[in-house]
Amino acid sequence: MECARCDRGVAYVQFPNLRDMEQAAAEGNEEAIRDLPEKRERIRRLEARMNKFWSNHLHSLEQLPELEGESLEFIWDIAVHVGGEREDYQIIKIGEMEVWRELAFWDNMARFNEIKDLLKQRYGTRFKSLTPTDGSLDFLTGDHHYKLRTLSWT
Repeated sequence: MECARCDRGVAYVQFPNLRDMEQAAAEGNEEAIRDLPEKRERIRRLEARMNKFWSNHLHSLEQLPELEGESLEFIWDIAVHVGGEREDYQIIKIGEMEVWRELAFWDNMARFNEIKDLLKQRYGTRFKSLTPTDGSLDFLTGDHHYKLRTLSWT
């Protein structure tokens, strides 16, 4: 729940975790018994997605290509549902040239800042900005549009 004036979080709803559901199911809770298989499957898919991210994410300067130019202005974009699989990717580009692509997660400004720092380290004074596209802003800030006030592109 967010404040209507400043968008800051003022209350949070904590949903049952897997352990809570397993305990409730073991105690005979019908809803927990019914929902437990689906919850386990969602957790399995999330763990698989996280493993895929960690095995293919940008973490080293050596992963970034050598680029020409004195002034590098990068674009942060989101490609939703790429190919036949249901995956969302964040894409770093210069113009139309793709520099990096990795799995994207909703509400992930922390990752934006991590990638921006790697770009700054790799390209030094030639780095000028990492600018999100209009289409990526909702994905980047999630349900917290007030975060746009804290977003720095340079």
